[in-house]
Amino acid sequence: MLNMQMTIVLVILTIILLAVGVKTVGSDGYESVVHSLSIGFVVSVIFYFLVVFMPERKRRKMVHEALKSQYTQFKLSCIDTFLILSDSQEYENRTELLNLSEFQRYFKNNNKRGENRWNAVANSLQSNEFYLKEIIYHLRMLNEEIRYTRNVVNLNDPEVFDFLNRLSQSIVRMESTEREYDDIKSFCGFLWSIFTGWSWVEGYRESDLIKEMLGRAK
Repeated sequence: MLNMQMTIVLVILTIILLAVGVKTVGSDGYESVVHSLSIGFVVSVIFYFLVVFMPERKRRKMVHEALKSQYTQFKLSCIDTFLILSDSQEYENRTELLNLSEFQRYFKNNNKRGENRWNAVANSLQSNEFYLKEIIYHLRMLNEEIRYTRNVVNLNDPEVFDFLNRLSQSIVRMESTEREYDDIKSFCGFLWSIFTGWSWVEGYRESDLIKEMLGRAK
């Protein structure tokens, strides 16, 4: 599919040749050849936009929206599990925890038993294989959507492509997590970076980098 610059050039060229075609209507000699070529080009471009460009654009938009929706659903599903594991089901509006700073604030604090919520999540994952597999399943579903998007959409942004590739590789690594202490520590560190925007390079980000990159994956 054409990128934006090529599309603009094609539209401008089509307008010019359409004007040439109109101007040379009924001409003889070489002008009649110019007229035929100009109109032929315009018809071909119109055919391309109707048969190729518009359906492909619609498909890319559907794939893009599906990926963003899958990411949101992944986070909400994990948040439900985190609230259970930290004994914090009293938190009513779970969508508030999609906010990086709110998630950080809430899970850094203690639950009603006086236990740090994120530590409670880690301890529960180490002792409860069911919930560990549940979160890994949600990660795997997200990764499947990322892979599908990378395969069917021609990503024109190298930064987005590289980011999604690294994210996919990290998820694959997390899929092999076992209930050993070091594994759970690494696993929870990975999840903490997703839900709070933490990185060793930048500290805590104000915006969701993954969400931003998915928004650019068009």
